[in-house]
Amino acid sequence: MKHSLILKYKDDNNTIHLIRGANVDDTHWSSVVLWWENNIVATNDRVEIPVQDFIYKRAWLRSSWIKDGGNVVIDKATENILRKALNNIDLFDNYLSQELIEKSDFDDSHLLRKLTLFQKRDITRLLELPSGANFSVPGAGKTTSSLVIWDSLRRHSNIEKLLVICPKSAFEAWTSEPEQVFFDTFNITVFNDEPINDNTDILVLNYEKLESNKRFLRIVNWVRSNPSMLVIDEAHRIKGGAKSIRWLRCKEISSHVKRVDLLSGTPMPQSFDDLRNLFAISWPHVPKTKLSDAVFKKMKRGSIFVRTTKNELGLPPLNISSHPVEMGEKQAEIYSALCRSYRGAFSLSPSEESYFGAKGRAVMTLIAAASNPGLLAGITREDAYLGLEWPPKDFLLSDSLLDLVQRYASIEMPPKYKWIREFGEKAHNENRKVLVWSNLIGNILALCRVLEPLNPVVIYGSTSNEDRVSGIKKFRNDPSCSILISNPQTLGEGVSLHKECHDAIFLDRSYNAGQYLQSLDRIHRLGLHKNQKTNIHLLISKFSIDQRIAPRIEYKIDQLAQALNDEGLVKNSLPDENEVYPDEILGIDQFDLDDLFSHLKSYE
Repeated sequence: MKHSLILKYKDDNNTIHLIRGANVDDTHWSSVVLWWENNIVATNDRVEIPVQDFIYKRAWLRSSWIKDGGNVVIDKATENILRKALNNIDLFDNYLSQELIEKSDFDDSHLLRKLTLFQKRDITRLLELPSGANFSVPGAGKTTSSLVIWDSLRRHSNIEKLLVICPKSAFEAWTSEPEQVFFDTFNITVFNDEPINDNTDILVLNYEKLESNKRFLRIVNWVRSNPSMLVIDEAHRIKGGAKSIRWLRCKEISSHVKRVDLLSGTPMPQSFDDLRNLFAISWPHVPKTKLSDAVFKKMKRGSIFVRTTKNELGLPPLNISSHPVEMGEKQAEIYSALCRSYRGAFSLSPSEESYFGAKGRAVMTLIAAASNPGLLAGITREDAYLGLEWPPKDFLLSDSLLDLVQRYASIEMPPKYKWIREFGEKAHNENRKVLVWSNLIGNILALCRVLEPLNPVVIYGSTSNEDRVSGIKKFRNDPSCSILISNPQTLGEGVSLHKECHDAIFLDRSYNAGQYLQSLDRIHRLGLHKNQKTNIHLLISKFSIDQRIAPRIEYKIDQLAQALNDEGLVKNSLPDENEVYPDEILGIDQFDLDDLFSHLKSYE
């Protein structure tokens, strides 16, 4: 009797199970496990293989197993799944090789809101794809376009419901825009712990809800019971891949829906791995070999993704200026001592367990010292989460340095603070609004005290939703309020301030290029007058980590621009002169650390 393998598809985790037949001896079974060992979960009677990995290595069944006298038993349902997966791969290859065809003849006569030519072009293309990716810049109307795509599929195919996973800041758009776009009325539900109404057409939930097993199962059951389209808004939030519970949950949900659409203006804030992880959700059967860096570099706008650029929208260019700031005497003394101390951390081998932890803490401390060393004497809970720590547990520092840090606030005001205060006072006298960005909550709170005469608004992660709403309203409408201080993690998405504010200051920046780009878009987006000047001011402490972060951000933006075929992204994001885990928030990669090590070595 032939030794048999039984193929069975499991839709709960999108895997193929190779089940050991009763007549398969240990020797033959070992050969099965050995062939798939890098791709599987194996037991004594079965191996579980992700569908895309099975497809990539399936030739083994014919070339080895069947050739050696083995037999494969496959049921009709599994055969259909594999056939569909192979068809999707063929479609992917076909779409990837296509050039953008400018077609904007989509009929919007049935819509209350009339579409732009760019929206019509993008919608037309996305409706040709089995799954979509809209990487247009903020303000280009991605929400409206996605709603129209769902409505079109609802009327012409078997899709009925729309599931939207997005940040809380996007709730307003997803719950209010349908009545502005359609003549029809749809029932919209924001997911909570109450039963989902049977008549819900659009279900909206935030990423945090995915982390609860009970809530997640309710969502899965809803999409399994209702033919649905899934939209993942601000999709770069799950770029972390399999190490992220939110990515894993989105991937599982995607296996139960009819279509997936990814929305993000910055889908690749760090590297091509970000795109790989996103497309693994929208094109789950495509093997990783077809998602290589080389493939992405050749990928054209309008192939498997669409993007409307700022240049296409006719936005006036950004004026981005770098302002070198001399560190204060004591600040420079502290910074130099820290650099000398941290050289040891950067000599660790990447294989050592403390490698990234120690270096991440060093990066945070240097960013803080380059803006205000006094932050180290009283670290906030939020900054501690990002890795800021004092005194550092990995290094032995002199008592004199520890004492100087403790007394710093009483010795000198950080020069960057002085710069911002002078700029803010001038703007206040000219009735201009200013948005100030910092990654450190300690900076935000300290600046609030320094700028108190300018009646500033402060918004960060611990700000309640009510205070956030009232604070934004105050900044927009109160003439006495000239300054809004926030961090990119909190306000970098979902808020439009371009009508009220045309100046932004970056007190500090992390290595996270995506958050930087999102922050720029708060005041530079569709709706600006063609002659409106938008000014971005980057404060750079001389001879500090600031000068190393700047070119690394430029490099990452250039990589994103190449991947998205958007030359204007570089021009509109860099100075004229030239979920969520701490390491992801900071955006640090190995190349950033290597570059920083060369900076530390200059402090002998």
